Amino acid sequence: MKIGTTRLETFSDGVIAIVITIMILELKLPDLNKESTTAQTLNLFHNLLPYFISYAFSFIMIGVFWTNHHHMFHMLQTTDERLVWQNFIFLFWVSLIPFATSLVGANPLMPLAAAAYGSVMLLTTLSFLLMRSYSLTNKLLHKDKNKIVNEQILEVSVKGKTKAIVGAIVYLFSVPLAFVNVSFAYFCFVIPPIIFFIPEGIDNEKLSQKISQENQIQNEGPQV
Repeated sequence: MKIGTTRLETFSDGVIAIVITIMILELKLPDLNKESTTAQTLNLFHNLLPYFISYAFSFIMIGVFWTNHHHMFHMLQTTDERLVWQNFIFLFWVSLIPFATSLVGANPLMPLAAAAYGSVMLLTTLSFLLMRSYSLTNKLLHKDKNKIVNEQILEVSVKGKTKAIVGAIVYLFSVPLAFVNVSFAYFCFVIPPIIFFIPEGIDNEKLSQKISQENQIQNEGPQV
């Protein structure tokens, strides 16, 4: 069953928005009143700092996952039922990010908390890598009349897959490292977003917009 990408992207955007909303709810407002002293206020903010840092980092990571998801699906001409279910698996692991974030925020120095965070990020990255690999091997990528555009689409997709592989390897190492030294695990967590922001030499957004417009024209008929 061939399925257009628009509905799947819209559904995924909604789920990711809900995940971010759930995550911010863990950032409790300080219980302050007119009688609160400066020392009490600073102490409350001090206790809140680990939650804020873990929230901020997870917010960035969800942004990275969403951007990768956005670029991948805009490079596709169509999806199929198997890719839809792979996307559900990806969203399942994304939905666990608030849980892992709250664990780290509650006790950032606990090895188990860091290992749990790394495990969730590993499984999220692996599920995305599964979709990347499947779309490449099953020829779901957009097919343009211009051969140069097709080469660019393939190059961007392969680079995206390579980055996902590197990220998965880093997260895999972070889990056992958390029990050796928590700082090593946190260092590993920073590497994948840095890799993501390395320029690729091709304007993904401009290319994805072009493909999206062409797919929209092709899929103006009723969706299955």
